[in-house]
Amino acid sequence: MKILKKLKWLIICIITMIIIILVPLLAVTKSHHNRSEINYQKSSIGNYEANAKKSFCVLDESSGSILDIPDEEFLYGVVCTEMPAKFEEEALKAQAVASYTYFCRARNLERSKGSNSKYDFKVDTQKAVNYITKKQRKEKWGSRFEEYEEKIENAVNSVFGEIIEDEGEPILAAYHAISSGKTEKSEDVFGGSVKYLTNVESPGDKTVAGYETTAKIDIKKFKEILSSKISNLKFDKQPEKWVGIPKRSDGGMVKEISICGETFKGTEIRVMFALRSSDFDLWFDKAENKFVFKVRGYGHGVGMSQHGAQYMALEGNDYKKILSWYYPDTSVVKINS
Repeated sequence: MKILKKLKWLIICIITMIIIILVPLLAVTKSHHNRSEINYQKSSIGNYEANAKKSFCVLDESSGSILDIPDEEFLYGVVCTEMPAKFEEEALKAQAVASYTYFCRARNLERSKGSNSKYDFKVDTQKAVNYITKKQRKEKWGSRFEEYEEKIENAVNSVFGEIIEDEGEPILAAYHAISSGKTEKSEDVFGGSVKYLTNVESPGDKTVAGYETTAKIDIKKFKEILSSKISNLKFDKQPEKWVGIPKRSDGGMVKEISICGETFKGTEIRVMFALRSSDFDLWFDKAENKFVFKVRGYGHGVGMSQHGAQYMALEGNDYKKILSWYYPDTSVVKINS
């Protein structure tokens, strides 16, 4: 009996010692795992030196092939799809830095997912979405190829490796063609609040050809488009009563508008009627028997206005001034060479 009691006591002691040893180890292991996940996420987005292969792996939707493109070459092909080569060099530099920031962020976010990622993001070389090849640039520019290619290369090379950061992290460097005179807050367009994607005055946009456009839609087509979205809309006999007074954002875009008693988002109306932006006036013209959209700007309106950047460059501002204006309280930093 005494032997059994001693044996029982010995087993209890051994179990206790195992618990004392293992519990802290398990706690440390769990803590380390959580901490490494957090660090990995930050590293995958912010530490370009450690992560970047200095090439982009992209899926070309026009051919279905995956392309591996060196960073510099990719930027040459990006900038000329986003901004006219005839623009001022400082505007082209601003576009190069904004684009590199945007696509580096996308690349690193995708690669943070692990080995299942086959490519960083998509491009379409035939439709000139995000990137075109050197051969396509030759076709696009014709006799001015050498002049424009050299200009784009010089602008890119002079700022290559620079990105825009906020609190040590690359920003979501959104950009668009022409604002309505003031850029939009991200939450008014995309739904998420980002402090550096806010309302910024961009008066130069109002001087641009194409700043204001008009679209006229006959009643039948207007009804068809609306009914394709909401089938049971009730159309009053007086078309001038169909449209209500819109609710606007601080930047001027239509957030909501009532049509035939139903509320539509301005972004929905923009897509439905293929408008250049969501900053519009809408009314019924009795004389023409048509609905008229008067539209200001071109694009979603968030972040850097490309024509606004050109205007600032013509006014003598350099690319860093342009970027700090459209992405307030951010900084341009060098992350590789």
